[in-house]
Amino acid sequence: ILMCLVSVLLAPFPLFAKPNVVILLADDLGWNDVGYHDSTLQTPNIDNLAKQGVELNRFYVDPTCSTSRASLMTGSFATTHGVNVPIQWYTKTGLPLEYKILPQFFKDAGYSTHLVGKWHLGHHTQAYLPNRRGFDSFYGFLGGGIGYYDHVFAGGIDWQRNGVTLEEEGYSTELIAHEATRVIEQNSGQPYFLLVAFNAPHTPIEGPGGKKPEHDGRNTYLEMVGSMDKAIGQIISALTKQGDLANTLVIFFSDNGGQEPVPFWMEWLVPPTADGFANNGPLRGNKGTIYEGGVRVPAAIWWPNVLESERALEQPFHVADLLPTLGEAVGFTPLDLDGESQWQSLISEQQGPRAPFIVANMGSEAMIDWPWKLAKEVSPPFVPEFLASDDYYLYRLDRDPGETNDLAVTHPQIFARMATDLRSRPRRSVIPLDLSQARRAFDGITRGPWAESALGPQDISE
Repeated sequence: ILMCLVSVLLAPFPLFAKPNVVILLADDLGWNDVGYHDSTLQTPNIDNLAKQGVELNRFYVDPTCSTSRASLMTGSFATTHGVNVPIQWYTKTGLPLEYKILPQFFKDAGYSTHLVGKWHLGHHTQAYLPNRRGFDSFYGFLGGGIGYYDHVFAGGIDWQRNGVTLEEEGYSTELIAHEATRVIEQNSGQPYFLLVAFNAPHTPIEGPGGKKPEHDGRNTYLEMVGSMDKAIGQIISALTKQGDLANTLVIFFSDNGGQEPVPFWMEWLVPPTADGFANNGPLRGNKGTIYEGGVRVPAAIWWPNVLESERALEQPFHVADLLPTLGEAVGFTPLDLDGESQWQSLISEQQGPRAPFIVANMGSEAMIDWPWKLAKEVSPPFVPEFLASDDYYLYRLDRDPGETNDLAVTHPQIFARMATDLRSRPRRSVIPLDLSQARRAFDGITRGPWAESALGPQDISE
């Protein structure tokens, strides 16, 4: 009898109920840009998720937006799904269509599915759009980063509802919060999956109330983070008001690390690094790098009375783990994934063994086999070929979270084992990187609304 009781208690919760699932996804949030990592900041609603739920202290993502989102959707690493660079305005492909992705699994499990906010996984033809990839409703934008007030990206309005452009006034963070609340109100009483993908605090640096960083970009950036925190509070309040919170699994994390300030010459060479006001604290590196500041992000998960803990969980967790983890929690079983279900670690609050995992972006890769990290850093694509190099480093993260001490020479057997493993993994690349085209996106190009550009296979770069 005792063994039967233990089996029931440790089994996935669908034995009793099918929870709603709400993912709250920040964009380019730095490690030290939340109050529970820096007590001088005010993010009470994000902090409450970490306090009431389970703080995921070692949650890893890929270094850039599209790569992480593709890993979330597919349960695979960037080296597998092939979205190894950010999808740009000129990109004619996207997340490969042969993948069955996260919202499709939820639909098959009896959920309604909704995306509010940022997609950034393909826009050239309708086949790549959210409504064709398993979402019942989509309100938001397709590209990498819109103006918070004009909703423009790369010269065109990128704001829509289910494929129809909206010329709508308002600050995007507040509009996203309003729509997420509406989705909750309209779907309460039946199981729903809701992905709320904020553009905050991604550039451009535009604060609520029309504030721009004329004097202090960091303060404006923090006001943007504060606006997102307020929006998260409104979403949690909507769940509470509808009586859904007790049976809702809420997940919060950032898609990659924050962009910290860089020298002016770097802003000129790589325009997306401009206006970086994030703070990754003790972690090395920024958005775009495979170092901890680019790939280890604030994260928490909360299911009232089910996933709650007074201490942070140290289990290494990759964003690709979310698909199988949620599957085990709600009752579906995706196959042939790179990610591993972390459900048992979550409910037991214990760190357990797991296979090595990979984070990657534009050829740079890192393999984490806890506590070891092998980093392969390749030269940026703008470096002439005769100066380019591939460099490998080995770090022990539990003793050196700042990645200051390369142990490749002192631990040759570990280095050789991990390097052999990393090099043996199959590679796929589906997003071409064209730096000449990429720079044009910042040179005043104009174009029509994004929603209507996907009506057929025409070249949207014209």
